Amino acid sequence: MQDTIEDVNDLFLDIENKQQDEQPLTVAALSSQIDQLLQSRIGRVTVVGQINGPKLGKHWYFSLVDEDAKIDCAMWASKTGSVTKTGWEPKQGDVVLAKGSIGHYSKFGKTQLYVDSLKLFQDEKGTLQKQFEARVKQFREKGYFDAHHKQALPAYPRKIAVITSATSAAVQDVIETARQRFAGVEFLIVNVPVQGDAAAPSVTKALKGVNAIAERDGIDAIIVTRGGGAMEDLWAFNDESVAEATFASEIPVVAAIGHESDTTIIELVADVRASTPTQAVMALVPDSEELLHMIHQYQVRMRQSMLQLLKSHSVTVRAKGESLYQHLRAWVMECKQRMLEQSQKLTASRPHARYQQRQKRMLQLESSLQKSVDKVLQRKKVRMTSSAARLEASSPTAVLRRGFSLTEDSDGNIIRSTKQVKKDATIKTVVADGSIESKVECTHE
Repeated sequence: MQDTIEDVNDLFLDIENKQQDEQPLTVAALSSQIDQLLQSRIGRVTVVGQINGPKLGKHWYFSLVDEDAKIDCAMWASKTGSVTKTGWEPKQGDVVLAKGSIGHYSKFGKTQLYVDSLKLFQDEKGTLQKQFEARVKQFREKGYFDAHHKQALPAYPRKIAVITSATSAAVQDVIETARQRFAGVEFLIVNVPVQGDAAAPSVTKALKGVNAIAERDGIDAIIVTRGGGAMEDLWAFNDESVAEATFASEIPVVAAIGHESDTTIIELVADVRASTPTQAVMALVPDSEELLHMIHQYQVRMRQSMLQLLKSHSVTVRAKGESLYQHLRAWVMECKQRMLEQSQKLTASRPHARYQQRQKRMLQLESSLQKSVDKVLQRKKVRMTSSAARLEASSPTAVLRRGFSLTEDSDGNIIRSTKQVKKDATIKTVVADGSIESKVECTHE
């Protein structure tokens, strides 16, 4: 990882502190002297200020601020009851009237106001809070906070510009977190003051400067960050020029100003808001372990996909091979059948085969003719037998055998009427087994 530091303004002044005490004091002794001096010289005070960063637990801790300064306050649980019984609870931005005494907390080396009583002062919000809310309304109406203006963060940035104080803990957090996640990302540290009158112009200048060189130097994103602080400490990041430069940035901006509970206008305008410098880096810089895990997952999925594809193609190839084999087999069988038919036709067209075929046909016709003749003769025989029977049945002999007789005159003429004979004429009666001659004595009609 290569880190570059560029100064927007020279922030460093050599301050020499010379200690002229001949007898050194312990830290505890010095703290005790400070506490005694504060209580004796200042004692109890009444202070008007704006509530900032309230932490209301068993004991209350907060700061009182105005446009130029702040002082930390503590209000013990034994004193907070007088406030809560009124139904009011202090909140961010409230302007209050606090009464208490100034003391020095030696354990943390901290001078603070120990508050005995607390109430709203004229029941209105502080000046900074009202200015902040007015600017939020102004930029919201302009559409600076709208989601469709937000740019997507690069998935794998090559170079990131970090606009902050080069000596701040935020820079160290950014660099350390980036090295742990992905050492291949390069950082350009743009050194600016992050509070005070010079902060807003410096941050604006830095945002515009980074955009001007982004394409040339391959800068893919910007982080604007600083540590926590009171509202007045963070006020530079509520400046209109900073908001305008952030909105106009052609590369994505990640803003991480103050703590998670703090909100500044640059964070609302930025493409992504992060709660800490570390979170800002995590939003931009990919995690190498996650990338390796993702690559491994892709390898596994690719291997599974290839195996599945090969399996699918193997099934398809086998199916097509089987289909081709069946088609070839059917084609071969068809060819063999056609060859057999052609062979049979060829064999049938040879002279000997044709002679045998004709001879066979002649025998078939001869047999058929014989059968036909036999059938005809049989039918004729049957008819002749039937006719002979009928003829026999109707012959004179057959009639005579049935008991009939035939009478003839002497000339052999058949007598059919009594008028053909006379008395004493000789007639012959023919019967089945012979004839009888007789003389006519008389006739009867």
